[in-house]
Amino acid sequence: MSAPPLKLSMTCGPYDRAQALINGTVRARGIELDITVNDDDVSRQSQSARGMFDVAEFFTGTYIADLPRRTLGFTALPIFVKRMFRHSYIYINRRSGIAKPSDLNGRRVGVQTWATSAALWAKGILEEDYGVDLSSITWVAWQPVRLPDWTPPPWLKMEIAPAGSSQYDLLASGAIDAGITTEVWAPNVHPDIDFLFPDHGAEERAYFARTRCFPIMHTLLVRTAILEAHPWVAQSLYDAWEASKQACYRKQEEWARIHTTSLWYRALWEEERRAAGPDIYPWGFARTRHEVDRMLAYAHRQGLTPRKYEPEEMFWPSMLQT
Repeated sequence: MSAPPLKLSMTCGPYDRAQALINGTVRARGIELDITVNDDDVSRQSQSARGMFDVAEFFTGTYIADLPRRTLGFTALPIFVKRMFRHSYIYINRRSGIAKPSDLNGRRVGVQTWATSAALWAKGILEEDYGVDLSSITWVAWQPVRLPDWTPPPWLKMEIAPAGSSQYDLLASGAIDAGITTEVWAPNVHPDIDFLFPDHGAEERAYFARTRCFPIMHTLLVRTAILEAHPWVAQSLYDAWEASKQACYRKQEEWARIHTTSLWYRALWEEERRAAGPDIYPWGFARTRHEVDRMLAYAHRQGLTPRKYEPEEMFWPSMLQT
């Protein structure tokens, strides 16, 4: 008689790549998943950090910042639930006189938090590719870094935004000169707010062609105590998420490429696959090690970790074979 399935709770966003898991078309071997779909990143993160779920989509930057302490009680699998390029999420006030990335030097720039994954990648790219001196900028954070014992590096000039203020309003009023966010502030949102990179699509394509990095935002975490008691859970969840993603690809190819409400969806779909191959959203350790390594280097450079961690230190050990 077979053992009953292990009951686990999981939370994630309503992504197309997760739909087969969410609707039960794909099931994790040996696991009965109780899935809570939450499209609010902030509340999902807060609930997950409080341990409300056994498996959780989580902010990668925060997970990396916790590596020296491991207070979260969770361990990552190389399932990168959310990826996004961030060149198009760096905005400027048109009246600031900023015409190119290096004009950010010495200015006031807003971030949601210093540790957010979006800002981690954006800051790293600005410094590495465009000559931005992070230490010259006064960073205005909407929220502090909420990690025990974390102290900012001595070179970091950071202020917390006034209570009740919003990054958007601060940028629109000129109280900050630029902002890095996950929100859509352009085009045609406010007459004084524009992109730092007007042709952000070209910048993102060039970045990908040069680095083969599709920036990682959110990663799947599993409660460490569960992995210690049931090591097989890691591979079961990995296989299930991968199968769900493949179901998404099939739907895109067979239906969405033709029927999506869009002007040029098919052309974009085909362009992406020419650039990245058939698996445009790669998971697994071997294929993504270089992306994780770059993110860990950015985290150390930005003072989130006291040393540069290796990708092998981020994940449950059996996942290094994926």
